[in-house]
Amino acid sequence: MYAYNRGSAAYDISRFDTDENAVRKPRENSASNIKVHKTSVAKTGNWFKTVVFVAFAAMLAFAVVGSKAAISEVCAQISDQNQRLEEAQSENIRLQSKLDGMVTLSRVEDVAVNQLGLQKTTKNQVHYISVYDRTMVQVAEKDENVFETLMDWIDGTAEYLGF
Repeated sequence: MYAYNRGSAAYDISRFDTDENAVRKPRENSASNIKVHKTSVAKTGNWFKTVVFVAFAAMLAFAVVGSKAAISEVCAQISDQNQRLEEAQSENIRLQSKLDGMVTLSRVEDVAVNQLGLQKTTKNQVHYISVYDRTMVQVAEKDENVFETLMDWIDGTAEYLGF
């Protein structure tokens, strides 16, 4: 690669002054203006900062790994619970269909006839009764005296109050 001169010694801008009253300054020795920078060397006095930084980085790494492990464990628990939920739902569907099959009319008739020994009614078992006309109403008269009415009122009040 090419080596470049990074100093300002090649450009003397004072030569290009157009002011007539400008006094030409004598050239200074460019060697005296050069400052040598010390190379950066690792300082041995910063070992405490390094230890603290490494400890902080290690704690941060452990925290991240620990949180990932906790998240993984919770996800496993969630999937296990979801699987149990699906099993319970399928069991519920199975039991519901079994219950629906047990409540059919033919099943009720079968249990009534075979297990309980019941029979369907026949014509000779049916007795019809005659009822008065719907327009006729009979009301029985009360044969109560004042004391019975008073006792009924007291009993009703006590029952209402919860005694």
